[in-house]
Amino acid sequence: MIARTGVLSAAVLIFAFATAPAHGKPVSLLPENSVDAHSMIMEPPALGTPRFHEEMSTVLWLQETRTPEQIEFVETTLNLERFAPVVGEAIFEVDGPALKALIDTAIDEVRSDYDAVKGVYDYPRPFEISAAVDPVGDARPVASYPSGHAIRAIVYARLLSEVFPEKSDDLMDLANRIGHGRVVAGVHYPMDVSQGQKLGNAYADAIVAGPAFQTSIADIRSPEVL
Repeated sequence: MIARTGVLSAAVLIFAFATAPAHGKPVSLLPENSVDAHSMIMEPPALGTPRFHEEMSTVLWLQETRTPEQIEFVETTLNLERFAPVVGEAIFEVDGPALKALIDTAIDEVRSDYDAVKGVYDYPRPFEISAAVDPVGDARPVASYPSGHAIRAIVYARLLSEVFPEKSDDLMDLANRIGHGRVVAGVHYPMDVSQGQKLGNAYADAIVAGPAFQTSIADIRSPEVL
């Protein structure tokens, strides 16, 4: 059993060190073609247009006003552990390792889908366009639109909320702040985040509605007592 500790929450320990069950092929959670991303999100503005300059102006303004606390927040890695302090010792009420394996599978499938979407738009990051942008955190020159961090944060929060509904508000608040932080960091435009969050909710809707997820969650909520 994992010891309860005042230094790290039980959820951090489980989410960090649990391994996936070693039996069978991982179940598919995101039905194929269940999310039509291109009909759901808006077309990003052409570079140099007034709408583009509005987006860039917001990035630059947030850069000028960001605080050391905000920088520390945006430099924190996005993974399941990020949500562990919100879950806390409620993890003892469920099958934690199975939950981690399930959500990791969902995130991998979501990432594969949205990577294809990002490739279609191939929109440059703010710091690639303007030398005035000083990015912090995970600043890689890959396609900007829509924000993968914003998508994944929403999916993490939504799926965890299915297991811990009493923590849904706090989980979603953290997910939204993670998305906003990507603009503060200078690595995304506001539209990347707003449209990414829209997609994140669509992916979560498709996963949660599927029988594979519902069956797995039922088992996770009622772990076998050894």
